[in-house]
Amino acid sequence: MIPLKDKEEMINNFDPIKLYLEDNIKTSVNVIIADDYASLVKGMEQGTIDIGWYGAYSYIAADSLLDLKPLVVQERKVDGLYYQSLIITKKESDIHTIEDLKGSTFSIVDSGSTSGYVLPFALFRSRDIEIEDFFDEVHFSGTHQQVTIDIESNLVDAGAISSIQFEKLIKENKIDENDYRVIWKSEDIPGSLFVAGTNIDEKIQEKFISAMVAIHQEQPKALEEFDDSIERYIEVDNSIYHSIRNIATILGKDYMIEFFLKSE
Repeated sequence: MIPLKDKEEMINNFDPIKLYLEDNIKTSVNVIIADDYASLVKGMEQGTIDIGWYGAYSYIAADSLLDLKPLVVQERKVDGLYYQSLIITKKESDIHTIEDLKGSTFSIVDSGSTSGYVLPFALFRSRDIEIEDFFDEVHFSGTHQQVTIDIESNLVDAGAISSIQFEKLIKENKIDENDYRVIWKSEDIPGSLFVAGTNIDEKIQEKFISAMVAIHQEQPKALEEFDDSIERYIEVDNSIYHSIRNIATILGKDYMIEFFLKSE
């Protein structure tokens, strides 16, 4: 899975779903939280990962290399299939607009994160902003939660984050909404999805889909433990990712290779 927050916390939260899947698929499931987006792609390319959990852009990028099979996507209780990328800063800061970010320090999640980098990068490019020249310093946080920590600790002045993770941190009382100002919100982004590599048996794919589509009825507590903002999972309609494919086309293949597909 893509790294959204502390790895151990993610594994613990997913464990009830893991047990549910093992019972339905009738095979053992090993959950791996990748170090970054590129290592998730590499794991699927090498066959050490059979099913991956991707964000919208990371799926498009990985699919261009691996020809992946989309399985299920999360539908959320409030926002449905979509969420947004946000640029946030401290409430008391002097930053109110994108232009005010000039000369500031800025935190991004990972170069493969749709909301934590790709959409803000596309925004800056559309305004002819070169990140290296525009910001005093750009910090890679690694997770969405770390972006808020970077801002709170004054390591950076502002940062990019997923609206889902921002709202989740508020709900869990890990941050106070009143401490932050949202200065930009993107257009809708289709949600994160599970995809299968070409090496995995089709029967397992079908069982995985059936199990995840039914989990909100069969094991609602397991779903809630993983993420209580998810209403259910549904089979993927690939057409909802067309807007992200268009952004990927605009940014170009070189961007995809340099900032996402290329491992360290």
